[in-house]
Amino acid sequence: MTPLFSLFVRAGWAPLAVLIFHQIILRTPYRQQLDFVMHYSGGVAIAFFFWHALNCLASWFGQLTPFARHLFTFALACTLGLFWEFAELFSDVFYGTHIQHSVHETMRDLVADATGALTTLAGVFVVHCFRKPN
Repeated sequence: MTPLFSLFVRAGWAPLAVLIFHQIILRTPYRQQLDFVMHYSGGVAIAFFFWHALNCLASWFGQLTPFARHLFTFALACTLGLFWEFAELFSDVFYGTHIQHSVHETMRDLVADATGALTTLAGVFVVHCFRKPN
């Protein structure tokens, strides 16, 4: 199995599931109430994906120390959350949508993305601390 295929089997389902759930939520009257949950879930899912990506693609980029893997996973997840907000702004400006309502909401979305990523990394850390060596 190629590293890229392995990555999508192992972890690609998580961000895909969040995107599908996001599309469903957009069509309900609960979009505003669930916005934080959607960004939090996105942070969880994309951190999970990047955590596995850094392992699956280690032959391309090299093996990272556990600390570096945590750091890069967090940085990549937060960067993707930031670019998601850029995409929302782009949509508002060029397509006339009204996704972003205030700076406060945008900052809250970024906090939710980062919190979701930290939750994933804390979970990974705990699992690895209690895992018995092979």
